Amino acid sequence: MTSPNKKTIVNGINIEQSFVIQNQIREEDNGSLSKPRYQATVVWDSGYHTTANVTDGQIIIGDEPPHYGGDGMGITPQDMLLAAVGHCLTASYIGGLSTARINVESLRVHVSGRVNFRAAFAVEPGNPGFEDINVVVEIQTDAPQEKVVALLEKLKQTAPIPDTIMRPVPVNIEIHHKPK
Repeated sequence: MTSPNKKTIVNGINIEQSFVIQNQIREEDNGSLSKPRYQATVVWDSGYHTTANVTDGQIIIGDEPPHYGGDGMGITPQDMLLAAVGHCLTASYIGGLSTARINVESLRVHVSGRVNFRAAFAVEPGNPGFEDINVVVEIQTDAPQEKVVALLEKLKQTAPIPDTIMRPVPVNIEIHHKPK
């Protein structure tokens, strides 16, 4: 591979490297590059405070805000989910726009939603999760609006996190209890 230069770097993304990775994924059926396994271990600390250690060793501190009984010392699960949706869409968008050689001046993805805590706190029956999730994309590029909108519509279908929450995905829970 040639050394990166301005022609192969778009929006901070090495386009040649992206194609190499895509070809490696194409050639690999079920390997660690084509179907990577992610994991998180979440440890309860005290109250609603948790510490999560994720796949590559990063640490995430979780908590609930004081108005829900927490200390507000970490990120809520709801905020983590919204951030995951936004980050995944941003990564998918910037990768695809860069591959299309569209220079992005700015990109912001705003993600919001309402959670039914009436159901979560057993005040009423219903689904305790998000009622909806709304995404607003603010983008400025050197390309015509029609081209950018069409490309982003296509790219949103390739974002793994939004895809995961838009379709039924089994969540398998095993409980291993160790009595005192």
